[in-house]
Amino acid sequence: MDVFQLREKLTQDYATYAQSFIHIQDERIHAFVQEQLQRGVFWPDPLIQLNPMFKPGASVSELVEQGILHPECDRIFRKGEERGTSKPLLLHQHQLDAIYAARNGHNYILTTGTGSGKSLAYIVPIVDYVLRQGKTRGIQAIVVYPMNALANSQYGELEKFLTRGYPDKRGPVTFASYTGQENEKQRQEILANPPNILLTNYVMLELLMTRPRERALIEAAQGLRFLVLDELHTYRGRQGADVAMLVRRVRERLSADRLQCVGTSATLATEGTYDEQRAEIARVGTQLFGAPVDPNYIIGETLQRTTPEFDADDPAFIQALRDNISFYTSAKPPTGYKDFTSQPLSQWIESAFGVTYDPDSQRLVRSKPRSITGPAGAARELSQLTGHDEALCAAIIKKWLLAGYECEPNPDTGMAPFAFRLHQFISPGDTVYATIEAETARYLTLSGQRYVPGSREKILYPLVFCRECGQEYYVVRLTETDDGIQVEPRDFRDRLDDDEGEAGYLYLSSRRPWPDDYDELLDRIPEDWIEEHNGEVRIRSNRRRQLPQHLNLGTNGHSHPKGQPCVFVQSPFLFCLNCGVTYSPRQGDYGKLAALSSEGRSSATTILSLSAILSLKESDLDQRAQKLLSFTDNRQDASLQAGHFNDFVEVGLLRGAIYRAALDAGPEGLRHETIAQKVFDALHLPFEAYASEPNARFQAKQETDYALRTVLGYRIYRDLRRGWRITSPNLEQCGLLEIDYLSLDELCAAEDVWEACHPALATASPATRAKVAKVLLDYMRRELAIKVDYLDPRFQETIKQLSSQRLIDPWAIDENENMEYAATLYPRSRRPGDMQGNVYVSSRGGFGMYLRRSSVFAEYDRDAHGRIGLQETETIIRELLEALRLAGLVERVDDPEDDVPGYQLVASGLRWRAGKGEQSFLDPIRVPQAPEQGGRTNPFFIHFYQEVARRLHLLEAREHTAQVPYEERVEREKKFRCGVLPVLYCSPTMELGVDIAELNVVNMRNVPPTPANYAQRSGRAGRSGQPALVFTYCSAGSPHDQYFFKRPERMVSGAVTPPRLDLTNQDMLRAHVHAIWLAEANINLGETLKDILDMSGEEPSLQLLPDKQADIDNPVARQKALARARRVLEMVGDELQNAGWYRDDWLDKVFANVARAFDATCDRWRNLYRAALKQARNQDAIIRDASRSPADKRQAMRLRTEAESQLRLLTEIEDFRQSDFYSYRYFATEGFLPGYSFPRLPISAFVPARRVRQRDEFLSRPRFLAVSEFGPRAIIYHEGSRYIINQVILPVDDQDSLTSQVKQCGHCGYIHPLRGNDNYDLCQRCRMPLGEPLKALLRMQNVVTKRRDRINSDEEERLRMGYEIRSGVRFPDNNGQPEYQSARLTRGETVLAQLTYAQAATLYRINLGWLRRKQKDQYGFVLDIERGYWARNEQLDESQDPADPMSSQVRHVIPYVEDTRNALLIEPAATMDNDVMAALQAALKRAIETIYQLEDNELAAEPLPDSSNRRILLFYEAAEGGAGVLRRLVEEPHAFAAVARQALEICHFDPDTGADLRRAPRSTEDCEAACYDCLLSYSNQREHAILDRHLIRQTLLDYASAVVAASPTSATREEHVERLYRLAGSELEREWLDYINSRGYRLPDDAQVLFEDCNTRPDFVYRQAYTVVYIDGSHHDYPHRQERDRAQVDCMEDRGYTVIRFGYRDDWDEILAANPHIFGVRT
Repeated sequence: MDVFQLREKLTQDYATYAQSFIHIQDERIHAFVQEQLQRGVFWPDPLIQLNPMFKPGASVSELVEQGILHPECDRIFRKGEERGTSKPLLLHQHQLDAIYAARNGHNYILTTGTGSGKSLAYIVPIVDYVLRQGKTRGIQAIVVYPMNALANSQYGELEKFLTRGYPDKRGPVTFASYTGQENEKQRQEILANPPNILLTNYVMLELLMTRPRERALIEAAQGLRFLVLDELHTYRGRQGADVAMLVRRVRERLSADRLQCVGTSATLATEGTYDEQRAEIARVGTQLFGAPVDPNYIIGETLQRTTPEFDADDPAFIQALRDNISFYTSAKPPTGYKDFTSQPLSQWIESAFGVTYDPDSQRLVRSKPRSITGPAGAARELSQLTGHDEALCAAIIKKWLLAGYECEPNPDTGMAPFAFRLHQFISPGDTVYATIEAETARYLTLSGQRYVPGSREKILYPLVFCRECGQEYYVVRLTETDDGIQVEPRDFRDRLDDDEGEAGYLYLSSRRPWPDDYDELLDRIPEDWIEEHNGEVRIRSNRRRQLPQHLNLGTNGHSHPKGQPCVFVQSPFLFCLNCGVTYSPRQGDYGKLAALSSEGRSSATTILSLSAILSLKESDLDQRAQKLLSFTDNRQDASLQAGHFNDFVEVGLLRGAIYRAALDAGPEGLRHETIAQKVFDALHLPFEAYASEPNARFQAKQETDYALRTVLGYRIYRDLRRGWRITSPNLEQCGLLEIDYLSLDELCAAEDVWEACHPALATASPATRAKVAKVLLDYMRRELAIKVDYLDPRFQETIKQLSSQRLIDPWAIDENENMEYAATLYPRSRRPGDMQGNVYVSSRGGFGMYLRRSSVFAEYDRDAHGRIGLQETETIIRELLEALRLAGLVERVDDPEDDVPGYQLVASGLRWRAGKGEQSFLDPIRVPQAPEQGGRTNPFFIHFYQEVARRLHLLEAREHTAQVPYEERVEREKKFRCGVLPVLYCSPTMELGVDIAELNVVNMRNVPPTPANYAQRSGRAGRSGQPALVFTYCSAGSPHDQYFFKRPERMVSGAVTPPRLDLTNQDMLRAHVHAIWLAEANINLGETLKDILDMSGEEPSLQLLPDKQADIDNPVARQKALARARRVLEMVGDELQNAGWYRDDWLDKVFANVARAFDATCDRWRNLYRAALKQARNQDAIIRDASRSPADKRQAMRLRTEAESQLRLLTEIEDFRQSDFYSYRYFATEGFLPGYSFPRLPISAFVPARRVRQRDEFLSRPRFLAVSEFGPRAIIYHEGSRYIINQVILPVDDQDSLTSQVKQCGHCGYIHPLRGNDNYDLCQRCRMPLGEPLKALLRMQNVVTKRRDRINSDEEERLRMGYEIRSGVRFPDNNGQPEYQSARLTRGETVLAQLTYAQAATLYRINLGWLRRKQKDQYGFVLDIERGYWARNEQLDESQDPADPMSSQVRHVIPYVEDTRNALLIEPAATMDNDVMAALQAALKRAIETIYQLEDNELAAEPLPDSSNRRILLFYEAAEGGAGVLRRLVEEPHAFAAVARQALEICHFDPDTGADLRRAPRSTEDCEAACYDCLLSYSNQREHAILDRHLIRQTLLDYASAVVAASPTSATREEHVERLYRLAGSELEREWLDYINSRGYRLPDDAQVLFEDCNTRPDFVYRQAYTVVYIDGSHHDYPHRQERDRAQVDCMEDRGYTVIRFGYRDDWDEILAANPHIFGVRT
C-alpha cells in the first residue's frame, strides 16, 4: 500500500465532494473560492514521523548468566513459537534500567512512547521475583489498567510467555485476569486458586477491597510485593485521586510493608531541563503511590540511530548524498538491510524525520514531525543542501520512505528500518465572508472574523448560496433601534428570532435587483402569495409581512440614506429572489442555502471514511487490514456518525442499483411491473445482509426476498420526492435518471382529443402540449400523487409486517418511520379542512402561473382569443387531466358529487431510463428562471452512483462506546479485528489496548484533547511496522481544533504534562473512608438494592433489612475500620493539614454519621422505585376506568409499560458492568463509595426498548452536562437513533415541595439558598443588597426519552437545544465561615487582580429557559406535574417538536443542578467594561486549556453575576474532582503569568514585547479584532460583536510580568507570614522567612509541626510537596546532635518526605535555586 497515494486519493475525494456543492453565481466570489481551494489551504502538507529504534540493552539470557534474573526466565522470555529453537528476548536499554530498579527494590516510573515495550519492564521483574520465591502461593503482583481492553491484551502477552512450551500450558508462574468480564466458573476458579499475577482495573480492585465475595483474594494477596499502575498519565483529576487513595488502602489492607510501586506512562514532560522534568514526574509519582519515587528512577526511552552517525556539514557527506539522489532517482532502492541503512539518503532522512539530539541533555530524542513539501518541508532543506530540484527531492524522499518498509527487516528486531506515520489534518472552509458593498468592490475572505483587517467600519458577514442558482445571501440578524436599523452577522445554524433581533438574509444584486414597482413585484414573488379580490390582483394579507424589505446600509451594518441598497428577507427562506425557486416554511434553510462547507462534520467524516475504506479494499492488503478506526470524544457523536455513514451507504446502494437496472434495460427503460425485481437483481445483496434469519430456505427465503422487493419498491418511489436527502442529490437531480410517459407523444399529436379544448391547447403544437403535459405529470410524480401499491396505506401495512418479520437494518422499515402514502391531486385551490397530504393545483398556484407565462403557449394568439385568465387557466388544467386520463396516464381515484374529481398518476404509465448525467432535472414550476446552461449536476454524485455505489456491499459502520452493551462491544471488536466490520466509530474506549490486529488507517473526527490522546489513537495504526495514515478533521467552529490545525506539530509530537492530583477533596476522602468501613463490616450489597431493602408487601417500606442494619450498627467493625482509616489518612501526608476544612475530629464525625449516610444513599433508588410503582398503579387505574376514552387508555398502557420497564431495570441486573443500578456502582455514583470514572450523582435518562432490540436502558450523564444534554425537549443520540427528552420522572413527594428558591447577588453572583425562614438582605460575600429571589427552581430529576427517528445522512451535527444557563457560586462552609484560599496578582507594588480559590465550591447551574424565547423575563419551562411531560418548544414547528398529551395540571419550573467543583474567581482590581471582560475570559480559558492540556469540557468559564454585568470571571474544573489546575494558578507564583503569555500568543501578540503579530501561524489574513484562531468560537457566537483582542493586550502584558502572592489559607499572604513568624522557633528561622518572602518564593504551609513517630519538629512544612525544612543553627555542629539529626532525617524519608536540611553557613540562594519544584522561583 502506497500511503502517499492513499493520502492523495483521500484529499482528492474530499475536495471533489466539497466543491460539488459549491455553486456560486457571482464570478468574482467563484474565482476567489476556486483560487483558495487550488492552494490546498484546507488540507495542508501532511507531517511525517518515523518510528524510532530503541537502544538495545541486554538479552534475557545474558541477564540470567549474570545472575540478575532467575534461570527459568531464559526459557520463558524468548522470541519465536517453539521453545528451545527460538531466540533469546533482547531487551531495550530502558527495559533493562527498569529491571535493575526493580531488582534493587526501588519504586520506578517508565515514561516512554508507544511501541516501546513498557509492559515487559514490569512483567520480567515480577516473573523473576515469583520464580525466586519458589513454591510460594498467593498473589505477588497486582497490575492495574485503566481499561479492560488493556488487561485483556496483556493477558494474551502473558499467555504467550508463561504457558507455551509447558505441559498442559501450566508454567511455574500463574496469572489471571479479573476485570468483571469473567463468567461464574472462571471467577470461582480464580477465588479457589489465586494466581501469582492478577490483572485487573481500578474499579475491580476497588470491588476486591470492598465486596465480601472476594475476601479470599485479599487474604491471598497479604504482603503484596508489586503494584503496577499502567498508563499513569491517564490518572488525572478525581479519578487519579481515587486511584492514589486506593493504592494507600491496598498497602494498608494487605500489610504490604515492602510494596514496590511501578508506573508506566506515555512520554511525560514539563518545562525545564531533563533533570527538572524527572523531579516533577517523581513528585507526581510520590503523590500517586504514597511512597517516595527517586527522580533517578524516572526512566525515559533510550533511542538509537538505525543508520550511522554523520556530519551534515561535511562536504564529502553532502557530495555522497547528492550522488545518492542522482543514482536512485531512476534506480530501485536497495532491499538489503545493511545496504539500505548505510546509504547517505537513509542517514539524512533518519535525522530529518526520526531522531535528533536534545541540546540540554545530549540524549537522542524523537525528531519533531515535519512535512516533506512546503516552505519548512524536508524537500526544500534537502534541495538547498544538495542543489537538486525541490520536486525531485520530494519524490526521492517519498520513494525512500516507502522503500524502507519493503526493505528486509532488522535482523535483531524484525522491524523495517523506516516505519512511519503520515499525519494529515483537514479543515472545512467554513464559508465566504463579505462586506456590505457593491459586488465589484466588496471585501472577500475565508477567515471568519468581525471586521475587515485594518478597518473597524467594515463588518464581515457570512455568505450562503442558493442551492438552485448560486445567488449569494448575507446571513444576518436585523434589529430596529431608536437610531435606525442595524444588521449583525449571524451564524447560519442560529435561525430563531428573539428580542435581540430577527433572523434573516440580505439580497444584493445589481444584475437582477429587487423591484420597487408593485406590478414588477407581483411578477417576482411566488404565485401562491397572490390572490384576486374583487377583480383585482393583490398580495395575500398573511404574506405581506414576509415581503422582502428594502434597506440602505453602511459597511458597519447601520442604516444610512446613502448606504448600499439591499433587501432583507426573513428566515425561514421561502423563495430565492434571483431564480424564484420556492420552498415550504417547514423545510429547514440548510436544504435551500449552502455555505462553503455545506458538507458539515458528519458528511465530511463519511466521505473521508468511504474514500479510505474503498482505497484499502482496492489495495493488496489482506482483508484483516482493510478497515478504518475512527475516534470521537463524545459517545453520542460516535452514534450519530455511525448512523450517518450507514444511511449514506444505504441510499447510495439503492440509487446505484436503480441506475444500473435502468442502464441494463437500455432505451426501452424499466416499467412498473418489473422495476422492483430489476433493482433487487442489480442490488445483488448477500442474503445475510438483509435477512433476519440468514439460514432461511424454501418458503422462508422466498418470503424474505419478497419482503425486500416490496421495501425496495416503496423506497424507489419514495426516492422520487424532491430534496428528501439534502446532502445527497437523487438520480434525477444528477441527470442519471429520466422518466417519461408512455403514449404521451401520441396523445399530444392526436388533434381529435384537443379540438374541443381551450384554444391554448387546441392551437398548440404537439410539442407544446407534450411539454405542458409532462410538467404536470412530473409535478404529480414528484409530489407522489401516484397510483401504486407501494404508496397505498393498506399495502404499506403488509410491507411493514413483512419487513418486521423478515428483514434487518438497514433494509427493514424502521418501526418509527412514517411511511409516505400516495397523494391525490385535485384541480382546485386548497380549502379549510382539506387533507394536508393531498395536492391542489389551482389557477393561482405554481402550475397555473406556469401556464399563464407567455413563453409556454407560444402558438396561442392572445389578440384573437384574449389573455389567459384565472378561469381559463382552471379550464386548461381540468382539460389536460381529462386528456391524460384518455391515454391511461392518470386516473380518477376520487369522484365526489359536490367537488372536482381527484386524480393520481398511473404507475404503469411511467418509463424509467438511465440518463447521461449531463443535465439535471429542471422543475419550471419551482424555478421560473431556468439557468442559462441548463440544470446543474453534481459531478461527485454522478461518479458515486455510476461507479462507487456498486462497491458498497457489506460496508457498514458501528459505534463502539461505553453505551454499547459489553457483549455487543466484544462482538464488534471481533468482527473489526478480522475486517468483517470495516468501519468502527468509537469514543476513547478503543484508545488503549484493544487488540485490533493489522491497522493502517486511523481517523479522528475531531482534534483530541491532548497530545497523549493523539499519540494513543494514532499509535493504533502501523504497529506492525507498515506505513500508516492518520487523518484528523478539524471543525471550523472549534477554537481547539483550529489552534492545532494551524499548529499540527504540537499535537503530533507534543509532550504530555504529568497529571495533577488533589488528595484533599473532602467528598473523595469520605467515600474511601466509607469503603474501608464497608469492607470491615463485611456488608454484602448484593446485586441491586432489593437485596438490602425490605421489598415485601403492596406498599413496601423500603427500609434496610434487619440483618443489614445489624451489620451496619456493629461497633467492633466500626472501631477496626476507624483504626484502618487513620493509618490510610496518615499516608496522605500533611496535605490534609493544609485543607481548610480538615479538623482532627473529622474522621470521628464521618464514622459517627456513616449509618445515616448509608441509609440516605438509598433514597434516590427509593424515589425512582416509588415513582415507577405509583405510575404503574395510576395508569392501571385509568386502563380499568370505563369512563376514560380509548386514547387515554392507549396512553395509559404505554405509560404503564414504561413504568414496569423501569421497575425491572431497578431490580433485575443482567450485566453489572452495564447497569447503573448494580448496588456497588449505585453507591459509587451516589458518592457514598469511591466513584473513579463514574459520574457522581448523575442524572439518568430512561430509553425504552425498541421492538428490534427489546432492551430497556438508562443512560447517565454528570449533572453539569445533564442540565443541558438532558434538558427539556433535548435530543440525544444512541445506537443509530434520535431520542427526545420529553418527560420527567417526578418524585413521589408532595407536589408543593417540588420546587425551591434562591437569591443570587446581582453584584458578584454569590448564591443564597432560601430554606425555612431564611431571608438574606445582604450578600454574604460582598455585602451588597440582594434583590428578589428566583422562584420555582426544580432540582433536575431523572428523565424519560421517546424515540424520534433513525439517524440519517442529513444529520451533520448533534442537534443541541439552545438554553440560557446561568451559573452561581457558594463557598464551602466551615463552622459557619466560608472556606477559600485568597491570593493577589501583583506587578511591583500594584495589585492587578484578586484571586479566590475554593477547593469544593458549590456551583449552581440554572436553566432559565430557551435561549431564543420571546419573553426574556419569563423564566423556565412548562411541566405537566401529573404526567411529567415537558411542554413542546413553541418556537419550533410542530413537525420538528411534536407535542405530548399534556394534562391540565401544569406549572412553570426552572430546572437546576448543583455540585461541588474546584473554582477560581478572578476579580480585576480596576473595573473593566463588559467587552474587555468577555475577551479576557475567552483568552484566559483557551490559554489555561492549552498550557495544561485540558479538554474543552474539562474547564468552564463564565462571567459573574451574568453576561450583562461582568464583574468577576468564574473558572471551574468541570470534570469530576477536577484536574488540580486552578489551584496551581493560585499557589505557583509564576503560573498565572505563564497563562497570560500563552493568551498573548493566542491573541497574536508577541509575549515578550507585546508587538502585534497580526495573525496566527499559517493563517492567510490579518486579524483585526477577533478571529477563529484567537477568541471566536461557535460556543461564544453571541459575544462575537464585542470580542476584541486589542482590548486586553495591555492587561495580558501586565499579567505576564506579574506574580501571585498567595496564602495557603483564606488569609492573605501578609497574614500568613505573620502567623509563620509567630510559630518560628528562632531568629534564624525568622530571618529565612523574611528572605524567601521578600523574594517572592513559595511560603511554607506550617511551622514547628510535631511528627510524633519520628520524634521531630521540623522548622517548616510544605505539605503538598511532601517536604520538610530544617535550618540548623550552630548547636547542630556537635556530633551527638548531628547523629540525632541523621536519625530524624532517615525516619522522615521513610515516611515519604523529602528532607531539606541546611545550616547558617550555607548559601541560601543555591539551596532555593536547586529546589524550584518546592520553593518556586525568585520573582
